[in-house]
Amino acid sequence: MYDKIVIGIDQSYKNTGFSVCADGEIKAITSLDLRECENNTIKRAKVKEKLTSIILKMWTRTNSMEVIIERIRLRSEGFLNIDYIKSIGALNSIIVDVCVSHNIPCYSVDTRCWKAQIVGTSKPQDNSFGVDPKKWPTISYIVKLGYERDILIRDTRKRKKPLKGWFDRGEEFFYRYNDDAADSACIALYGFQGDREKLQAEH
Repeated sequence: MYDKIVIGIDQSYKNTGFSVCADGEIKAITSLDLRECENNTIKRAKVKEKLTSIILKMWTRTNSMEVIIERIRLRSEGFLNIDYIKSIGALNSIIVDVCVSHNIPCYSVDTRCWKAQIVGTSKPQDNSFGVDPKKWPTISYIVKLGYERDILIRDTRKRKKPLKGWFDRGEEFFYRYNDDAADSACIALYGFQGDREKLQAEH
């Protein structure tokens, strides 16, 4: 039995990251690819199903469980995107409803907050892997922790050159990093290492 389990979620309609931390140690890093779904309704249903499955799997392993999601960004690069706020708000509501139905507290944390406190920086960093500089610090951090295999995606299609964001390891396949999964792992870690006062209860 664990004293506490935290499920970290980096929610989006493209690829939602899910990670599980138990007593401060990462136990699982994964994501749910939603790009092939026909509409947002189906995507929300799949996120609900995935989260429910994780909760039920962890249910008997602890007496204390919580979920932490990334807080909605009201402005992105100075712009107020109403459509984004509405759609991500609907996705968040599904997550919160699942938590409430299982009597599990759900919190949100600001992106810059968890990056600063867990990764150590929220500033972009250049890299040689074709990764968005904004995403690299988190990926690099998770790799240093020893979880590279959990966030590595292999391209099963043989190409002469890798696509943007993919890199060559001199092997048969090209690879890229799953930044959404990496983000969710850090969000889960925040439940143990971050400032609790910065968490906002969602209900």
